[in-house]
Amino acid sequence: MSLNNIDKSKLVLANDIEKKIQDQPLETIEIGYYKDSWNRFKKNKASVVAFYILMVVFFFVAFGPYMKTYTLPSTSVTDAGRLAYLPPKIPGLEKLGIFDGRKTIKHGKNLLTYIYHDEVFGEGVIISGFPDELKEDPNHPDYAEISTLTVEVDYYKYVNYIKSYLPETYFADKALYDSGQTTTDPLTPVTRILTEAKFQEYLEKNYIIDVIRVRQTEDVNNPGTFFNQYEVRMNQFLLSLDQTPEDTYFWFGTTGEGKDLFTEIWKGARVSLLMAIAVLIVNTTVGLTLGAVVGYYGGVIDLIFDRVVEILSSIPFLSVITLLTIRFGSALWVIVLAFTATGWISSYYTGRMQFYRFKNREYVLAARTLNASDGRIMLKHIFPNTLGYIVTGYALAIPSFIFSEASYSFLGIINYAKTTSVGMLLNRGQQLMGTDPHLLIFPSLYIAILMITFNLFGNGLRDAFNPSLRGVE
Repeated sequence: MSLNNIDKSKLVLANDIEKKIQDQPLETIEIGYYKDSWNRFKKNKASVVAFYILMVVFFFVAFGPYMKTYTLPSTSVTDAGRLAYLPPKIPGLEKLGIFDGRKTIKHGKNLLTYIYHDEVFGEGVIISGFPDELKEDPNHPDYAEISTLTVEVDYYKYVNYIKSYLPETYFADKALYDSGQTTTDPLTPVTRILTEAKFQEYLEKNYIIDVIRVRQTEDVNNPGTFFNQYEVRMNQFLLSLDQTPEDTYFWFGTTGEGKDLFTEIWKGARVSLLMAIAVLIVNTTVGLTLGAVVGYYGGVIDLIFDRVVEILSSIPFLSVITLLTIRFGSALWVIVLAFTATGWISSYYTGRMQFYRFKNREYVLAARTLNASDGRIMLKHIFPNTLGYIVTGYALAIPSFIFSEASYSFLGIINYAKTTSVGMLLNRGQQLMGTDPHLLIFPSLYIAILMITFNLFGNGLRDAFNPSLRGVE
């Protein structure tokens, strides 16, 4: 068909020429980079759950050490033993037969027989395993040659009975006791020398069980003047906790020093987390700054720093921390110094690799064409694109430090003088895992939960801050 033969009447405009054509407005709301990252993070359910678990952990790190407070009058073996190695006991769960404060013990037949038949204070101490024949007849002939029995006891009541109500005849060495000397046998009931004022105070609080003797002592400041000193035995749970064994709950049990394991774990976790944050700040500041400069500029400075870093990275970390702890001890600043001496190298490699990777991208060249300064290009254009990798690496650096610190504490290389770390709790727990497994189980669970949640959380951050995933459903 020739163009000259086209019917011109059919050639009409699709739209009215007088009608103004406008673009349709966008129905979606424009969002920024960080809000888009947050939206992607929320879609990762595992990371969100890990985030909430970490918030719970941080809450207990901050407030856990203050949830249960009590004071032992001294740290001697005898005093600490009254609350030592108590098994876990949790309200509610005790009715289900778990975490109920029970413990299986093997002890002398005579002592257990005496406890069982003590109708005043021994009721409910022995739960099971006590022979029926001995229940009826404490002198049953079938048990004449048996010296020990294995029974299940309410260990809270058992310890309180041993430390508070055990008669004088059951002292480990009565001759030593009568001569006024101190015995450190863990079964020795605790006695105290009280002044008149303390005696009256404890008497009003019903702490005192028995007055063993009253001594008249001469006042060294006023010769010829005498005052009374009372040697007494007291209810140890009331004295330390102001409550009875039935009302006492240690969620994670107690340590060999009579301290609450729940409190000790969070104290150790606080130390580890604070040190991890300090190490992370130093390593980030030093390593990322050097890596960014070297990766962006390259050239001679890259060659020089690469050789320096290769030399430093060849030094074994075990040698560094061992030499520093031998020379300066296990003070907190020494441990931080050991972990930052070569710890910044990982941050250096991350920053160098990411800045070298993105420095020649089109948007960087465009910014340089518009006369943007190097500092602006590095902070505004390159750094946001590397943030996903950097944040992920640092999110994993915290549990890595905690695990390393716990490992070296467990091995005894790190041994704090005035601080208990989770690694030290693990060290003590593994020595008693056969008799007191709670000392190993709960610190191990804390380390395991922290490692898993930080890894899941870090993976979520990596995907959330990845610019290539922006707008991808």
